[in-house]
Order: sequence, then C-alpha cells, then structure tokens
Amino acid sequence: MMHGMQKVGLITLLALSVTACVTERTYSGTDIPVAERQFDKQGAARERMHLGLTYLNRGNSEQAKYNLNKAVEYAPNTSEVHMAMAYYYQTVGDLERTEASYEKAISFSDVTGDARNNFGVFLCQQNKFVESEKMFLAAIETPKYTRTASSYENLGVCSRKAGDKEKARQYFNMALKYDKRRQVTLLELTELAMEDADYGNAREQLARYHRVASESAESLALGIKIERAANDVEAVKRFGILLIAKFPASPQAKNYRANLN
Repeated sequence: MMHGMQKVGLITLLALSVTACVTERTYSGTDIPVAERQFDKQGAARERMHLGLTYLNRGNSEQAKYNLNKAVEYAPNTSEVHMAMAYYYQTVGDLERTEASYEKAISFSDVTGDARNNFGVFLCQQNKFVESEKMFLAAIETPKYTRTASSYENLGVCSRKAGDKEKARQYFNMALKYDKRRQVTLLELTELAMEDADYGNAREQLARYHRVASESAESLALGIKIERAANDVEAVKRFGILLIAKFPASPQAKNYRANLN
C-alpha cells in the first residue's frame, strides 16, 4: 500500500496558563478586603501537561513522565490528561499502558471526538480492527467533532488493512463527501481500482488527486503503472516525460528509464 495509516498526533490543546482564583471578602468586624488565593487544579494540570509534552518532544522522557504524573494527580478525572499520558506511553513504546491510558481518556464525560479518533488509530495499528472501527464511528458521533472526513479516511485505511476492500471503498467515499480534497483517500481509491483491474476508474481517481495535490514522483509512477496495465502507450509516455522532467533523480525516474529499452 502506498499510504499507511496517517500519523495522527496528539490533538492540540488550549495553552492555558496556571491561574489562581481570587475571592474577595472582608475580615469580620473590619472593612479591610483580603484576596484569598485558591489553587486552580485544572489550570495547574494543563500547565504540567504542556510541560510534560514539551519535555517529551525534546527527548527527555523522565521529566515528561514527572510532569504528566503531576497533571494526572491534579486532574485525575479529566480526559485530556490521560490522552497526554497515552501519547507519552505510545512514544516510549509501552503499548499496554498506552491502551490503558486511552481507555481512561474515553471514560470521562469530557471526552472529545479527537480522543476517540486517536484511540482508533492506535487500535488499528495493533490490528484490533473491530475495536478500532467502533472507536472511529464513536468519534464521528461525538458532539462538536469537526474531523469527520479524517475519521472516515482512517476507517477506510483500517478496513483495507483488515482485508475488507468493499467496506474500505464505502468509507473512503464517505470521506470525500465531507472533504473532496482528501489526498490519501484519492490515492487509496486509485490503488483499490487497480487491484480490481478497473483502469478507467483508477485513471479517474488519480486525475482527481492531481487536481488537489501537486504531482510527485510517486503519483506519476502510479500513473505509468495504470496506463501500462491499460496498454495505453501514449499515456505512459506522457507520464514518463513528466516524471523525468520534474523528478530526474528519483528512483521512479531511474526505474522508468531502465524499462524503456
């Protein structure tokens, strides 16, 4: 497959700084106001979470874990801190704890569609196809979720990985209904058409891809493959000329030149 599951990173979280709630009152018998500072656990948890992820991105897993532990300590019933912890465990390769953290993240009332989508990607990567499908569909049904096209695309990729081409095609077509410019979806549909020897459809899908994305060595080589299979010598030459002109040093151009003789 040309394109595997897209890497879906941790969803961007609001960069909220730690704030202290200030309540105004006066001491009994006086008119002197006193500002009483209360510890804002949610704000502190977000601050620790962002700090932990920053350390993780810098490769300092020890400080990342320390700060993420603090975030969970301050806000144990908040989905986003368990999402961050899942991302940490996934990054260091502890798959069992990754799954456990995702399970916690989706168990709270503030769970987002993004959390369910990311869990779906993880489950698909572990070849847990039935569970991942349920999770992607749950993401799509989550109120206020905006990445519907992305989740349908993920469903398509995962269904194809599971060997269900027909279901994959249906999910890819749903992705295009929500966003007709989904590049991975268009290439996946091109490849599915090729597998079915439906060269007319493959040609059409690749043309749709080239209307929304720049030509690449990979996409031009796919065009050559389609036209060779369809026995259209002139079309093969047109793609070949473009490939050599635009990407002369690419492995695809080298391979094309080698097969000219």
